[in-house]
Amino acid sequence: MKKTSRVFMLTLIGLLFAGSLWAQDASSWGRDRRRAAHGHARPAAKETVTINGNLQLIEGRIAVAAEGKTYYINGPVKNLIGFVDGLKEDSAVRLEGPATAIPFNPGARFLWVTKLTFNGKTYDFPTTEDGHWL
Repeated sequence: MKKTSRVFMLTLIGLLFAGSLWAQDASSWGRDRRRAAHGHARPAAKETVTINGNLQLIEGRIAVAAEGKTYYINGPVKNLIGFVDGLKEDSAVRLEGPATAIPFNPGARFLWVTKLTFNGKTYDFPTTEDGHWL
């Protein structure tokens, strides 16, 4: 009886230990994707683009339709809309930055804005080497 209870306890402790290790590792699996999706970190650049167009609200997100593609805007520039005088929907802008493809939507890209030109003024949004905005 004692031997059975010891084996049971050791097995239980081993499973709990293994589960806690797996849970710690599993919690970080999607962290980078979540950060990128919420604009906190820019993934590795696929292509650097410069686009000219008008700001629009497309599918509930700020975007610019240019060159036959829809560029969904990411980065600090989203926070300037409504605060910079005249920067609003239908404003003509020039945006620069790396764009990444959106899976299953060949006509769209995420644009990680590093430079905004509007009404003759240029706004720079520098990033660190790991892709975080300063």
